[in-house]
Amino acid sequence: MIKNIIIFIIFILLIPLAYSDGGCIKIADDILVQLSSAPEVPRAHQQVSYLFSFGNKQGLINREINGTLKIVKSDQTIFTKSFKIKDGILELKHIYENPGMYEIFFDFQIGNKNYKPEDFLVEVIDVNNDLMKNLIYFIAGIIIGIVLMKLVIKKNKIKK
Repeated sequence: MIKNIIIFIIFILLIPLAYSDGGCIKIADDILVQLSSAPEVPRAHQQVSYLFSFGNKQGLINREINGTLKIVKSDQTIFTKSFKIKDGILELKHIYENPGMYEIFFDFQIGNKNYKPEDFLVEVIDVNNDLMKNLIYFIAGIIIGIVLMKLVIKKNKIKK
């Protein structure tokens, strides 16, 4: 019985990992553009590192890619960067000034063909909200620990 409860609790604690996302992929014709970020959820006033990968069915694009990246919030351009890469990977470090929803747009060219994939939607959170969420997880962990300890102690008393 106790083993089933422990397995159930571990399963419940792993549910958030099942919904975590290491990146997002957008398709433009035959080109895939993948966004990965660290931290996964950007925070206002803290640096976020983005890695954009340009590839196709064979892997990363090893040809010259020229383009423009644009970050927009509420139809207002916040940041623009022109880029020229040859290895299929674009790195970007950025600091968002305010929490909210942002869109990242790409317009790039490989050879004589222009590509414009769908925008990436990024939610930037306020640091204070993250602190509250961590506090809730901490309290839930303490409560689960107390319940498990009472169950283990109760089972040991029954065996004696």
